[in-house]
Amino acid sequence: MRSGRLLIAAVLLAVAVVLPVGAALLDRRTAPSEPAPRAASRAPASVQTYPPGRAAPPLRLRTLDGGPLDLAALRGRPVVVNFWATWCEPCVREFPLLREAAAAHRSERLAVVGVLVKDRPAAARAFMRRHGGAWPVGVDPEGLAAAGWGVTVGLPHTVFVRPDGTLASHQLGELTQASLQRQLAAITP
Repeated sequence: MRSGRLLIAAVLLAVAVVLPVGAALLDRRTAPSEPAPRAASRAPASVQTYPPGRAAPPLRLRTLDGGPLDLAALRGRPVVVNFWATWCEPCVREFPLLREAAAAHRSERLAVVGVLVKDRPAAARAFMRRHGGAWPVGVDPEGLAAAGWGVTVGLPHTVFVRPDGTLASHQLGELTQASLQRQLAAITP
């Protein structure tokens, strides 16, 4: 009888130890530690416009090459701030439009600035080299700068800033030629 009680106690002790450890291991395998931003689908983009006077939030990051990126240094120029990632298919599809816009509006001193959100800098460096991106890309590994700009759901997210440093518009979702031209017209002379 005594051995029966010892056996039951041993089994209960084993269950008490194994269940919490097993549950913790199972939970770690099924739940990601941090949700990744979702890529916007091909659904119509959402555009918000701003009246003159609303200042753009500060943006200070290190670039892919380690240099400084400070939006304040671009005051006096129209700026397109594109929040993106290499794993985001709509971001990849819209990239040629940004490259073409930067070239077409060079005489108006248009500045295109990328913000790499929760992605690997090495992947972005290779992407920029392969696709001919010539603008600075700030690295935002935790998405803190993006959150400061209201970018909390979905990529790509593109913000258009007037030369006086105020917000003109922002678009959640993939740029089209028409939406890009319409928003550039509001910030370029």
